[in-house]
Amino acid sequence: MEWTIETILNLLHTTNDGRCVLADGKKNNGYLSDDAQNLITQLLINHLLQDQSKGTDLFFRKISELIVEVFPKEQKSVYFIPSKTEDQHQAHAKGKLIERWKNVARKLRLAGAISCERKKTVVTQATTSSLPNFSEEVKSATYWLQTEGLNFSNLNIIKAKWLITYEVRKYDIFESNEQSISDIFLKWPIFQSPKDWYVLEDFKIGNLITHKITDDRNTYMNSYKYALTLLTELDSTYLNGDLRSSIVISLLLVPYLIPTKTQIKNNNVSVKTKFWKPLLVESASAFAIHVQNMIKFHEDFCQREIKYLHHGATIQPYIAFVGEDIQSISSCYVRVNQRWCFEDPLIALEVCFKTFFVFNCNYPKECYDSWLIVQQLLFQLHTPHDKSTSITKSVSGQF
Repeated sequence: MEWTIETILNLLHTTNDGRCVLADGKKNNGYLSDDAQNLITQLLINHLLQDQSKGTDLFFRKISELIVEVFPKEQKSVYFIPSKTEDQHQAHAKGKLIERWKNVARKLRLAGAISCERKKTVVTQATTSSLPNFSEEVKSATYWLQTEGLNFSNLNIIKAKWLITYEVRKYDIFESNEQSISDIFLKWPIFQSPKDWYVLEDFKIGNLITHKITDDRNTYMNSYKYALTLLTELDSTYLNGDLRSSIVISLLLVPYLIPTKTQIKNNNVSVKTKFWKPLLVESASAFAIHVQNMIKFHEDFCQREIKYLHHGATIQPYIAFVGEDIQSISSCYVRVNQRWCFEDPLIALEVCFKTFFVFNCNYPKECYDSWLIVQQLLFQLHTPHDKSTSITKSVSGQF
C-alpha cells in the first residue's frame, strides 16, 4: 500500500479515533496531547497491520513525516528515531510508532495471526529473477535495495548500490509499456523516501549533458525578467530582495505566459464528448499551484482525481506551494505517486522536471509548452521527441 497524506487524512476524518485526534489538536492550538499522540499512533499502526505491510524503518520514517505535515507543531522524533551505529554500538530505532508496532506485532505472532518468516514479495522475485544479462552483483544489489536497504542508514553504501543498479531501473521503466509510476514505486520502494537524491542521480546518469538551474539563480531570474515587468507586485517583491517569493510567483506565472492551446482526446468511452479543451487555469494548475494548507492540498488532489477520471486520463507530476499567501510559503511539494517536500522552490522545479525523464512520463498535455520551454531554456536539453509549437518558438526566439 502507498502511504500518502491522503491516507492519514482519510483515517482521521473517517474514524472515531481520528476525529478525537483532530479535536484534541484543535483544542490545543495544533499540539497533540500525549493521549492523542498515542491514539494516532495506534490508529496508524493498526491500519498498517491490517494492510499486511512490513514494518520497515522507511515506513515509520515516512509515517512520522506525514504526521508532521498534518500537525506541523508535532515533532518527528516523538514518533520515530532511526537506528544508528556509533563506534561499535548499534542504537535501535525508537519512538511511539516503533513501540506500538512491536507490541501489536508480538501479540499477533503469539496468536498465530502473522508469520514470523520474512518472505520475498512477488514483485521483488519477479524483478530480480527476470533481469536479462545482469551480473549476480547487480541482481544482488537490486534485491538488497528492495529489502534490507530500506532500513539501512549508511547513505554511502546505498548510493554505491544505487549507481550500479541504474540499468535495472532503466530496463524496468523503459522496456515495459504496461507499467505506471505506481508500479515503479512498488518495485523500487526506496523512491518513497523523502530524499530527492535518487531521482536527481538517475537523471544525471541518463542525461550527462544538461544544465542545473540551481547552480546559477541569477541566470534563472534574468530568464524571467520579461515576466517580472508585467506585474508590479512581482517587481516589488524582486526589488525588495525577496528572492524566494519572486521565484514562486515566477513559476506560477509560467503557464500563463507560455500557454498551451490544445484539445485533448477524451479516453473515457462512457463520455460522449470526444475531446476536451482545458481552460487556462486548468493548464496552469497542471504545472504548479498555490494552496493555503495541507487540507486544501488534499481537497485539490481529490478534485483532480475526479476530473481526470472523467476524462480517462492520469494525473502527471506537478508542483504545489503551500502557505497562507505567496509571501509566506512554508513548503514546496512535488506530487508524483506521492508527495516529496522541499524548502527551495527551484529544487522542487528541478525534481519535478527530472521526474518526467527518470520515470519516462509525458509532460501534461495541458501545459506541454511550459515544460518544453523549461527543458530547452533552463536545462538546455533537447531531445528527438520535442514537439515545438508556434508559442515555444516565439518564446525561444527571445533568448
